[in-house]
Amino acid sequence: MKRFLLFCFSLVFLASFAEARLVKGKTVDPQGKPISSVLVSDGKQYKYSSEKGEFSLNTEADSLSFSRLGFKTRKLALLTFSGSVVLEPEAVLLPKVVVSESAWNVYSAPADRVALPIDPDRHYYSPAEILATTPSINTSDVRLPGESQSVSILGNLPRHSLIIVDGVALNPGGESYDLSLIDPQNIESIELIKNNASVYGGGSAIGGILNIRTRQGKASGSTEFSIDSEIGSFGYAKNSLSFGAAIKNWELRLGSSHLNTDNDFKYKMPDWWSGDSLMVRENNARRQNSLSGSLAFRSGITRLSFQTDYVWFHRQLPGTVNFTEVYRHAFLDGHANRNSLGLSASYRKFNADLLAWLNLDAALYDNTSAPLPVYVSSYRQNLLNTGLRGSLGTNFTLAQGLTLNAGTAAEFGFEHYRNLNLVNPANDLDHSDNFANISLKTGLEQDWGLWILDGAGAARLDRARGRNNPSWRLEGSLKHIGFVESSLGGTWGSSFALPSPYDLYWKGDSQAIGNPNLSSERSHGWQLWLENRLSGFRLRGTWHSNEIDSLIQWRQVQMFGNVWKPFNVGKAQVKNLELEAGLETWDWLELSASMLLTKALDLSANPPETAPHLMYTPDFSYGFKLGLNWPFLHFWSQYSRTGEQFTTPDNLAGALPSHSLLDCGLSTEFQIQGWTLAPHFSIHNLLNKQYSVYAYVPQPGISFRGGISLKIKD
Repeated sequence: MKRFLLFCFSLVFLASFAEARLVKGKTVDPQGKPISSVLVSDGKQYKYSSEKGEFSLNTEADSLSFSRLGFKTRKLALLTFSGSVVLEPEAVLLPKVVVSESAWNVYSAPADRVALPIDPDRHYYSPAEILATTPSINTSDVRLPGESQSVSILGNLPRHSLIIVDGVALNPGGESYDLSLIDPQNIESIELIKNNASVYGGGSAIGGILNIRTRQGKASGSTEFSIDSEIGSFGYAKNSLSFGAAIKNWELRLGSSHLNTDNDFKYKMPDWWSGDSLMVRENNARRQNSLSGSLAFRSGITRLSFQTDYVWFHRQLPGTVNFTEVYRHAFLDGHANRNSLGLSASYRKFNADLLAWLNLDAALYDNTSAPLPVYVSSYRQNLLNTGLRGSLGTNFTLAQGLTLNAGTAAEFGFEHYRNLNLVNPANDLDHSDNFANISLKTGLEQDWGLWILDGAGAARLDRARGRNNPSWRLEGSLKHIGFVESSLGGTWGSSFALPSPYDLYWKGDSQAIGNPNLSSERSHGWQLWLENRLSGFRLRGTWHSNEIDSLIQWRQVQMFGNVWKPFNVGKAQVKNLELEAGLETWDWLELSASMLLTKALDLSANPPETAPHLMYTPDFSYGFKLGLNWPFLHFWSQYSRTGEQFTTPDNLAGALPSHSLLDCGLSTEFQIQGWTLAPHFSIHNLLNKQYSVYAYVPQPGISFRGGISLKIKD
């Protein structure tokens, strides 16, 4: 019996040994060039291909899988294995990310660049809805279409968030930018660069940069036409048209939209304010029309493009709810016009860009029907900004796996600001200024296959309003490619923000006066992050630290009575811990969570131990997102909670309490006689929370929006 068992065991052992085989081969790209560091696995063990693409594996399996970042994963049966494995290239994209084609074709992309997820199956009603997907961006404005929308990044001031659209900085002069002037249906992608990024855009980038790319003409030979119609709560209605085509070397896109809304929502005041605390937000209507177009021509190594965007708007301005009668008839009429002409070329290892732009903004404010003369006001203001920028970049392979990137850019332009006081012409403002800057960035990348190390340094010098403003940035990251893809990186740099024309020259009334001797605000800080990816799971943690000096603050002084005047007397410290997690293992399910903890202190008069918190900067915010994708239906849901916010510099007044929001929506798509119909419906503030994010400015309760998009392609 023992001999029989020993014989059977020997047969099993020999059979298993006989099934194992040594598999040798080589991984190559479609051109036959070897691919190193390809993960070769039979499900139980794995090895990596060498620098020459060669691999060997002793396996009993019937098939092998081959995967590497930047290439499509491939599975091959060993019965058909010929010794050579061809891997097809694949773009490395984050989930739901569209990366700009030309944003970083001269400079290498910032190491901390994050592409905000724009869900192609979801309909967005305002740019703020896209930005609400990350807790690192906050707004104190009303969450309704047509309302003014400025944002803060990582708890910094809204004027410290630089907005760049198609390569042109829109608010480098020290003021915040109203994102509602951008049609959300015209946005192709948004990239976020956090913490001291003036080297990439100039002034106002202390908190970071929002780099927005608008939709361009069709790059393929197809033609596309779409009609969108939307309706919603509070009298909201919007209609849009768009057309895109590509004819030989020409690319064309045209778009238009009309928005009309009352925004007269109900809100609840505290019981101590009014016996009947349920009120209606009146004099809050908005109308907005926009026209946009882009035309591009490609010929060989060059591309010539022209873009234009014109927005006209009318806004009633109700003011804060504790002064409803004062601003009952106030309104703002205006327009914004952006134009740019770009020429780009690539030759061998060199890239060159030339960009000219002309931005024209105008607005008329009227509150001449105010009940008291002290509140009567009317002015007309205009802002012209034009400039020319040229840039040149290159990259060289110094050794195997070692690459050098270098780029330089120079810019000059002209800005003219005019404010005509229609009540008291003696207080008119008229100022113009030239500006110029030069920048340089260089970096090295070493690719060892399993490990990738890169580092870069950038410097920039801006000349504006008679002053020099230098800025710099150091970046680096170390990545490991394997079953778990890991990345460790950081940045360290400085930024600045110019004083706005309002801070410098304002003389609109007897209670406030500008200060022409103001200098630029300056900051320096760093960030450090660690990210890990395992299949469809992603986890990232980032620590940010920033210090701001010469912060502009308005103080009361004795001149001809009590007068408010700005001075460079402020100092602030902003620290953040940011955590992000995402799961996209299956096509039908998307899960993500994020959290931002912020400690923003005003150090102007107190040490950190006793310093008050910066106003309107929540101490925490977190959110969860869920997406369900079925063949004919897409469902999304988003929950967020925001911490309390102080409303006075000394923090003595009661803080605005924390609040939570729940939004959700449905969309589907089907074909009818060549047309693609895409109905969509969403519910905002589903929990019907009554809350505020700015003192005496209520937010709307539950609201509904829906519509349908009709699209046809040739």
